[in-house]
Amino acid sequence: MNAVSLMRMAARQAWQGWRAGEFNVLLAALFVAVLALAGVGSIAQRTTDALAEQSRRLVGGDAAFSSDAGNVDDAERDARRLGLALYRSVELSSMVGSSKATPQLGTLKALAGDAPLLGAYRVRTARGVELLPRPNAGEAWLSSSGAERMRAAIGERITVGGRTLVMTGIVVEEPDRPLNGVELGPRVILPLTEVETGGLLGPGARASWRVSVAGAPAAIAQWVKAREADPTPGARVETGDDISPQLRAALDRAQRFLSVSLVLTAALAAVAIAMASRQHAERHRRIAATFRALGARQRDIAGLYVGTLALLGGIAIIAALLAAAVLQFFAGLWIARELGTTLPPPRVWPLLQGALVGGWILLTFALPPLLALRRVSALAVLRSDLRTPSPPALVLFGLALAGMLAMFWQAAGNPQAAAVLLGGLLATAAVLAVAGGSLAWLVARAGRGGSGITRYALLNLARRRRLTIAQVVALGTSLMALLLLLLVRTDVWDQWQATVRGDAPNRFVINVQPEQRATFDATLQRLGFSSAGLSPMIRGRYIGPTARERGRPQPEGRGERLMDREFNLSTADTLPEGNTLEAGTFWDAKTARNQFSVETKFAEQLQWKLGDTLVFDVAGQRIEGRITSLRDVRWESFTPNFFVLASPDLAPGLPATYITAVRVPRGDATLATALSREIPNANVIDIDAVTGEIARIGDQAAMVIQVVFWFAFLSGCLVFVAAVAATRDERITELGVLRTLGASTAQLRRSQLVEFGAIGAIAGSIAALAAAGIGSLFAQRVLDLPPTWSPTTLATGAIVGTVAAMLAGWLSMRRQLHATVRDTLGMSTN
Repeated sequence: MNAVSLMRMAARQAWQGWRAGEFNVLLAALFVAVLALAGVGSIAQRTTDALAEQSRRLVGGDAAFSSDAGNVDDAERDARRLGLALYRSVELSSMVGSSKATPQLGTLKALAGDAPLLGAYRVRTARGVELLPRPNAGEAWLSSSGAERMRAAIGERITVGGRTLVMTGIVVEEPDRPLNGVELGPRVILPLTEVETGGLLGPGARASWRVSVAGAPAAIAQWVKAREADPTPGARVETGDDISPQLRAALDRAQRFLSVSLVLTAALAAVAIAMASRQHAERHRRIAATFRALGARQRDIAGLYVGTLALLGGIAIIAALLAAAVLQFFAGLWIARELGTTLPPPRVWPLLQGALVGGWILLTFALPPLLALRRVSALAVLRSDLRTPSPPALVLFGLALAGMLAMFWQAAGNPQAAAVLLGGLLATAAVLAVAGGSLAWLVARAGRGGSGITRYALLNLARRRRLTIAQVVALGTSLMALLLLLLVRTDVWDQWQATVRGDAPNRFVINVQPEQRATFDATLQRLGFSSAGLSPMIRGRYIGPTARERGRPQPEGRGERLMDREFNLSTADTLPEGNTLEAGTFWDAKTARNQFSVETKFAEQLQWKLGDTLVFDVAGQRIEGRITSLRDVRWESFTPNFFVLASPDLAPGLPATYITAVRVPRGDATLATALSREIPNANVIDIDAVTGEIARIGDQAAMVIQVVFWFAFLSGCLVFVAAVAATRDERITELGVLRTLGASTAQLRRSQLVEFGAIGAIAGSIAALAAAGIGSLFAQRVLDLPPTWSPTTLATGAIVGTVAAMLAGWLSMRRQLHATVRDTLGMSTN
């Protein structure tokens, strides 16, 4: 048979199968998988791009260079030479006062005449909210919390460094917010000329000059590399990678959860496709055997079914890509409207990825059962019990598992997390298979002692033992995946959101001297606030050994920049709250000698490992010790956390100040005002901007997660529909026989409900237990969150599984329950 004739037959068979509904479940599952990966993946990509754009906004451009020495001429020259747009500003500290508030130390941000690179400031003025590039001469803007601290209204006068300016606006959105996202005292935005003419940049001024640039990636990389080579003390290079650890953790967590959710959705759809393909192959065994009896070659049969699958699969994938384009367009508009922002334009890669994964699912999950048809014996025309193994199909199944592992690996970010997810799915499926076999055996024994339609329903589970196992595995696996996503979406995700929406600290207090600790505690008690506890903060500079001296590659990028700056060290008697031991042993405060504990990712960036010796210079004193533990830190807890902790024996005699975190009502300035009187040297740092950014990231991710969850739910439903459909023809015949024997519609309905209810109860219970266990590991290994387990998960899973199974069974057979004997027997022969 030539290729043209083969394709013509494949097209005819595809058309007939389409009209007969043979491919409904398979194509629906493929459509859902590609639509989820392409459409939702595109939405997730646009959301990720928006978050990356926010990182650029925090930097003020693609990159920035700041210098405490004011030496930014080379940076400006290089930017112009490379054709980069640049934006200059100066940050410094000065006293800020008003007629209604005592003067206090504030942060000034002076803007040059360049236009902001990433859009104008959103400022609330007397005319409403406006987009403005900078204040005019003689004017200044205050941050919202700064205006509350100074009790200044728009149009009133404030004093900045002894100079009187008119406060003409309150900043709503700052396009180049500093990377640390904090506010030290009232934050004032004013023209650079006001600072220069006011003499605030004279000798001894503690000012940081800053140049932000934007342009072509290659030119940016060249500019950043030149700046990193600058040996000037106090010189710093910043890119989007340097955002605060809280924001970085939020971004990573949102992306990992979305990626894993999409892969889980694709995995469920792949299972449904595999089951639907197997059912289709079973229906066509006799047809393939007839072809063999008529002299058809194996390659002709394989080509016929591969061609049919390729035609229908290609149509489904194209339709899904078109639907994905529509979905991401309208969902993008919805997210942008809900969040009051604009998402970046879509990319081609998510659509291409959806098409590629769709093709891979067809190749590895749908094709193996159909390939087996080419090896069907011609005797299968007469004997339906003949089975023929198909080694290539087993190879494709192995490729399917390997591909699924690779997808989970990429989504979760590490092989351990991928093993947790895929291993959890496979282990759950194995347990469900054993449970399904045990169920068939147990109910068969119980059914022998019963009578009537209930006995018949239970014996059905034993008669169709193989299909009973398949249905238990299908329902249980899909339920486990759905409960896993639901558990993470609610319990774990809400737990993370609570860190920025509940009682999380929103003020850091720094520079408390040792002798002022009692005064600080008394002030907090008088105001009714509580702190996270005062922690010592020790400024030190790392002096060796270098990575090269250890025989390791030198840190690059952010790691190199971290190595060149001063460290904030601290000490602790016990492992701090919110820290999890990743490797090594945390010290005993009484016996520890010369030990360090380092945050895991920080150690990776600096090429430090467990057992390494670290040496720091602290105000001329040398401290040395070994790394004896590595820690994972929950930065979103917004309590004082440190990359490097020293054992208590290293701390005595070292100069230290104290830091803590406090929760106050948003915009409340009483703490700052009280400390300015009681402890003038202490500084209150407002981190509402950081918590606001993390809350916004959570809102964006949560909206996309809602869409992902419903796609996963649809995929899970298709899995069980495919499992139920596998016994549909046999059930129709049985219904006809029972009708002939006088069974009523109510009896037939009860038979279906008993059978499917038993399957659902066992599958739902095991799925709930598996979801609880895997969910805890998922939270720890993938999302870096504390494990969570809901006591209602088991009951919910069992109930949902039972109801879902009974509902699916009833829906699949409801028309046949009311059909006549002639109708049901006629259906079974079609």
